[in-house]
Amino acid sequence: MDDRSTTTAVRWVLPVAPPLDAAAVPPADRRAALDALAELTTAVRAHLTNPDLFHRPRLRPKLHLQRTAGIAPERLAELLAAAAETRTAAGLAAVHSVRAELHEHPGRRPCFTPESLAELHDMLIQGDPNITHPGGFRQGTSTVTWPDGEKFTIATAAGPQLRQRIAHWYHWGTRTTAHPLDAAALAMAGLLTIHPFPDGNGRMARLLAQCDLVGANLLPGLLLDLEAWSEQHHAAHDTALVAAADGDLTRWGSLFARAVTETARHRTTTVTAYGAVLDAALARVTDDPAAMAVLTHLRAAPAVSAASLRGHLPFDPRPALGRLRTAGILADHPRLPGALHHPRLLELLDTPYSPTTPETG
Repeated sequence: MDDRSTTTAVRWVLPVAPPLDAAAVPPADRRAALDALAELTTAVRAHLTNPDLFHRPRLRPKLHLQRTAGIAPERLAELLAAAAETRTAAGLAAVHSVRAELHEHPGRRPCFTPESLAELHDMLIQGDPNITHPGGFRQGTSTVTWPDGEKFTIATAAGPQLRQRIAHWYHWGTRTTAHPLDAAALAMAGLLTIHPFPDGNGRMARLLAQCDLVGANLLPGLLLDLEAWSEQHHAAHDTALVAAADGDLTRWGSLFARAVTETARHRTTTVTAYGAVLDAALARVTDDPAAMAVLTHLRAAPAVSAASLRGHLPFDPRPALGRLRTAGILADHPRLPGALHHPRLLELLDTPYSPTTPETG
């Protein structure tokens, strides 16, 4: 049975369901993406001890004004900040799950089951004032309207058909022989075109794409800001996705590889800048081993405190923290009472993807 509508007012989006050995990324685009990911991995190993350090709480740039209009501005700011923290924690839980599965079953591609997918979605949207629907799979029809007014209806109906297609998505993910970059791209397109949730499908798909790259040992941690890249290339992203639903997997694969390449190169620059700033700070206290030991922990965490360092250092860190604060190297953290941060490092950590290159000084 053909799922497509016979009308021209609304286009129907069929799920991307490729063969197990599907190829979507053109060879030149694949090489560029793999080279960028390799360069990023090298930079992370040189400058960080926590590969997920740049997975940071960030406020989403868009608001559903109809859903947030009745919330006082101060309260809305609190809710958005809390939702950003929750979304970050959900991402870390997801990537830790991938690493645990790799440890238990080396050589097998980690893939979230339908049940764990629904649980992760619930975690990811928890407390977000933009979302009024509960977590889990949608119960109704999903329609998307583009800025130019063109409408698209997801062909997958809620209920048994949706669950069947999510099960197929999962089984494809555990059995595919596609190149890992292609598998990540196609799994992302598959999830987006099934559109299993009433809201938050994009953030779920982008998170899982990164988890796929981590699971394939192409990316050391949650480092790519696909969220900001997709926002800046919204039209191209959506057009390529619809093309994939129509059978043109290459157009989507090329766009996905471009997103990976550009965000990986940007993050390599950012991580390198982070390392340079931290090395410069360390050079200022070479005569103070305790202060150097304290600063070194900024390779793994955005801030340091006496409590966070306790048990990691063989001495009381409070005097060294005091000296670093007095010297102007560290300052009070704006959001964490009792913690200190390096202002330039925090700025680098909190800056989303941008085509511009951050300064290394």
